[in-house]
Amino acid sequence: MTVSSSPAASPAARICGPVDPYRHVFAEPLALVMPDASTARARSRRRTLACLIATGILLVVLGIQFRGDAASRLSGVPAPRWHWLAACAGATALFYVANGVSLRSASGLRMSLRTVTAVQLAAAATNRIVPAGLGAIAVHLRFLQRRGMTRPAALAAVASVKGAGAVTHLLGLAIVAGTLSDSGIGTAVVSPVRTTVHDLGAGPTTIGVVIVMALVTGTVAHPRVRVVVRPAARVFRSHLSTLAHSPGRAALLVASQAATRLFQILALACTVWAFGASVTLMSVATVYLVGSMVAGAAPTAGGVGALEPALAFGLTAAGGSAATMLAAVLVYRVISFWLPVVPGALALAGLRRSGDL
Repeated sequence: MTVSSSPAASPAARICGPVDPYRHVFAEPLALVMPDASTARARSRRRTLACLIATGILLVVLGIQFRGDAASRLSGVPAPRWHWLAACAGATALFYVANGVSLRSASGLRMSLRTVTAVQLAAAATNRIVPAGLGAIAVHLRFLQRRGMTRPAALAAVASVKGAGAVTHLLGLAIVAGTLSDSGIGTAVVSPVRTTVHDLGAGPTTIGVVIVMALVTGTVAHPRVRVVVRPAARVFRSHLSTLAHSPGRAALLVASQAATRLFQILALACTVWAFGASVTLMSVATVYLVGSMVAGAAPTAGGVGALEPALAFGLTAAGGSAATMLAAVLVYRVISFWLPVVPGALALAGLRRSGDL
């Protein structure tokens, strides 16, 4: 009689038996698999140091590049009122908490709010280096897999968060459509893109679009990509079916994603009001929703270089002075985009030491 053995079986398989790669995490979350703490600790310091060095280099380059232009434009801007800047920081902190609630709702795993918020900070720090949100997606996938989810299930959870965010963003645009049609905000936000396309010319722009579409099509059609996407799509359909039968969890997911947009709008409004501008909250919401959607097409990390002019042009069209609105946007980006890098790097190192990443 032959006895088969599988010494290479994963800890999850030894604990739970054979793992079905298509089993949905809502039905029965997989067992928690903790990595070897010694190996994770040995590499966490080097990767965190590399992340901090790369972020520092990027900040220095941006500072040198825009120092002269910013100084000339902002010479007559009044000093901001600090209590509004503190309110902006508070809204930014709530933004990360709401994102953590979204991840917990989408995954169906029992996790503390502190842990999922730390994951959002770590993802934000990684996202400042890797473009197009890929850094945050990688951190989320890594975290959910460490928590015992299969890769298709983790992909489905992350995709559901992105989908809920897109739905709430479109709903927000529908709400502010009246403000958008009665003002020149939409034209002002899109004007930087139109100017860039006009300067490049129709030919280079068309060639660039064709190249991007060809790369996307080739990537999707690649056999290795199809092997990964096919089971993920199957689990995603199961994920949506489970959310449809869990209205409480689905409502929490959508509400938390709507809260992330609201907190970003409030953070931007606080910086605008900190400089004494009399721009209404509805106008700020319109500028943010339209500007972030336009800047989302930029290949830079976090839309750097695309979101700033879009917001500044839109707020100027909403009634603020050009120099003041530029200052407000720069301060908003420093508080909501760059300052979280420091706690994000600390959270990244802490999650690696604890074995969550």
